[in-house]
Amino acid sequence: MRKRRNMPKIVDHDARRRHIAEAVHRVIHARGMESVSLREVAAEAGMSMGAVQYYVTTKDQMLLLALERIAIWIGERVAAVAADRTTPLDVLRAAILELLPLDEERRYLNRIGLAFQASSVVSEDQAAAMRAGYAALLALLTDQISAAQSAGQLAAHLEAAKEASLLYAFALGIVNPTLVGHYTPDDVAALLDHHLSRLRAE
Repeated sequence: MRKRRNMPKIVDHDARRRHIAEAVHRVIHARGMESVSLREVAAEAGMSMGAVQYYVTTKDQMLLLALERIAIWIGERVAAVAADRTTPLDVLRAAILELLPLDEERRYLNRIGLAFQASSVVSEDQAAAMRAGYAALLALLTDQISAAQSAGQLAAHLEAAKEASLLYAFALGIVNPTLVGHYTPDDVAALLDHHLSRLRAE
């Protein structure tokens, strides 16, 4: 009787990269950016050093992988909430709220994001990834503002791109005060609604 030949194991490389990136996130969240190393991340991921180094060989590469995963995660979350809204203004409001630390998962995401904002100042690779993320998000906000203007929800005279930048600046500026408890989730929603009300069509 012929013996069965063992089938080669199929490895999902994208899933492995995501697993490593999420381990980086957990290390940053628990112990800070300075604690990230190949050894620490391998232990957190439950992988050997060699298995991690198959995908990333340096700390910088590993951090960039983790940062790119955050951009994907944000994009997925914003797309999900946008799909449930029926008007451009509702999409705009939901997208901004999705970026802010208003529940445990978004607090987790924002704490990691703040760590990357600091490290990207001294890493051009991270800075480039951050710029790409900003551009994509600002394009989404600009599109929704333009659509809301066309629908008569926001004032027609507004410059959509400038208003998108101001709205995003509002979101960035409120993150840290919310994380440390200065603003409650209800406070944040009220402030956002106040900002949007000033842009409405008369």
